[in-house]
Amino acid sequence: MTHQVTASPAVAAAALACLPEMTPARLRCVLNRWPDPRVAARAVFSGRAAQALRGPEERKVYLARTWASALDIARAEAVLARRGTRVCVIGDDDYPMNADLPGVPGVLFLEGHGSGVFAQPRVAIVGTRAATPHGLADAHELGSHLARNGVTVVSGLAIGIDAAAHRGALAVQKRDETFDAAAGHVVGVVATGLDVVYPRRHTALFEEVRQQGMIVGENAFGTKPEPTRFPVRNRIIAALADVVVVIEATARGGARITAEWAMNYGKPLFAMPGSRRNAAAEGCNALIADGAQPLLHWDDILVALDMTPGSRRSPAEAAKWLDASLHRVLHACGGEPATADQLAARTGMEPGEVAVAVTALQDAGLLTQSRGFLWPA
Repeated sequence: MTHQVTASPAVAAAALACLPEMTPARLRCVLNRWPDPRVAARAVFSGRAAQALRGPEERKVYLARTWASALDIARAEAVLARRGTRVCVIGDDDYPMNADLPGVPGVLFLEGHGSGVFAQPRVAIVGTRAATPHGLADAHELGSHLARNGVTVVSGLAIGIDAAAHRGALAVQKRDETFDAAAGHVVGVVATGLDVVYPRRHTALFEEVRQQGMIVGENAFGTKPEPTRFPVRNRIIAALADVVVVIEATARGGARITAEWAMNYGKPLFAMPGSRRNAAAEGCNALIADGAQPLLHWDDILVALDMTPGSRRSPAEAAKWLDASLHRVLHACGGEPATADQLAARTGMEPGEVAVAVTALQDAGLLTQSRGFLWPA
């Protein structure tokens, strides 16, 4: 038992999470009873886990005995070291979500090289596996747009909308290796063990996410894909995100579950409206009817994050290249939205000159267009 006593809290927590028949609810019960994972490990090793569990007494006794003989701190430590896995325990300073949200994991496993993914604003993009070509294109475009603006894209690494959103964000770094290192970050939340790739066709995508972002999960190594684990996983996606976006969703499915978690957690929720003839839009339209915000422009999400496309460019940097006409148009906005005609009237410039200036300012991230109006960024 010496090794159990001297193990780090992270190793002890990992060993607890990897016990047979351990579930998120049971792990939270154990950590609620003994918040220090090392103390919890000693209690489990000595057969006292039943004190923390709920349910029939016979079942609690069975689990306590099983866990006392199965707890293996040394094995957990070896696996973590071999894989380079990081462990976050609820209550830790680096726990990447609000620990007060109901049902969040007691322990998270993380693998990847994107050390800044949780320091940036985070947006979850989710949707159906049976996505339409338009839905896939929208998810890819939105993932890229958010990544270019320093937002971490969170999704579930599933076929369809999830994969398109991940690939859109990852493509930002591929297109321009000199782009800001804060861009192009992704978080993939899995319902399996971190050593199990599902679906198998996404092996390359999993590796890209590991290299540029982070793979996150709560299940023991070796956990296979089981249908009941995916709805439970979706609460982590919602809890990690500052904003949740549903691109396409059927009436029943994982995206709807993620959206419901987002609403329960009080997170801003956007859904892309679609035709009633499109089965993949049925869930989004229902979410809008239930109070989700219709997603009409990508920058609506940046506004919800209290960001603007130009918020990452310093005024001093912008002033280096702004010529007189661009200054005039930017000044004519006066800190409020305006139409192109209003800008022409305020500046005395020809409409064509205003259009050229507006395009340049939009490219620079100093103006954004939404619903017919130009907005200072």
